[in-house]
Amino acid sequence: MIKKIAILVVTLLFVFLIMVIDIERIDSSSKDYFIEESFKDVHSQNIVTGIYLDYRLFDSIFEAGILLVSVAGVIFMTREDESMRKG
Repeated sequence: MIKKIAILVVTLLFVFLIMVIDIERIDSSSKDYFIEESFKDVHSQNIVTGIYLDYRLFDSIFEAGILLVSVAGVIFMTREDESMRKG
């Protein structure tokens, strides 16, 4: 019951904060930079593709590497040792 109330409170707080934030007050300097400089930086007509393939490329590569290491670690830790089965 307490978990449900906590989830409800957090959800209502989140919705309230979204409603209160004034979108016009948000600093648009990064948006303006990407709109003006993206073609010069990545040579792509599509800004979204340029951002994903150039600006976030290394982030995506490192995320995939972390996922690989995590999966390898879980497989290594859950594998049963042969010597433990015999004894």
